[in-house]
Amino acid sequence: MLSSLASRASLVLLVSASTAACGGHRVVPLLSSAGIPVTSPTGAVPLEVVTRSTGVRDPLPVNGASVSYAQFEEALGHAVSTAAVPWAKENQGRRPGGWQLFVEVVQAEAEQEGSRLLVTIGVRATLRARVGGAHLAQTEAACRDGAIVEPGSGAAVLYACMRRIGRDLSGWLATADPDAQPASALAAPEPTSDTPVGAGVGPIGASGAHPDTDGDGDSDAPGEDD
Repeated sequence: MLSSLASRASLVLLVSASTAACGGHRVVPLLSSAGIPVTSPTGAVPLEVVTRSTGVRDPLPVNGASVSYAQFEEALGHAVSTAAVPWAKENQGRRPGGWQLFVEVVQAEAEQEGSRLLVTIGVRATLRARVGGAHLAQTEAACRDGAIVEPGSGAAVLYACMRRIGRDLSGWLATADPDAQPASALAAPEPTSDTPVGAGVGPIGASGAHPDTDGDGDSDAPGEDD
């Protein structure tokens, strides 16, 4: 009887501990009501910023703490959009339809070491024409930030890291050519009927690099008479 009661009590404690562990995990929204990670182009700001994660979890878990941060892509999208507004306004009207800045998150890590939160974020950014989607330029940016905060109180640390990426991408945009043409548009033109292929070059024989002057199918070296 006592053994049965003890086993039942142990089972209750085990279930309670598991429930507490699950219920104790906090999900912290980086943005409570900030919309989606896309800024639709307007007459004033012809720039669309799109964010996407590749192999990165959202909500982002914090190693060493029972905390995850949600709305990661949305927060990064707004940070980059805000930083890129001056560039978009300065280049307004230079490309029909404007541009799209595609920001792909390739790395996102958060770790709680005692009272210190460390955050690492890496992205790949691609500038495209909105009309036709032509690839114009590409770069990478990364940040690493940290601060002494309680677990679950590190939203400001993530924001600071994202804003740094936004500033880096804004600086990169300032060096990019907004009128750049895609590589396909810069390809060499095809020969026309007015430009004979091989003009100015004699026919090359099958067995070497000397011209086939007598038309017998092989090259004729200097002094060769067949």
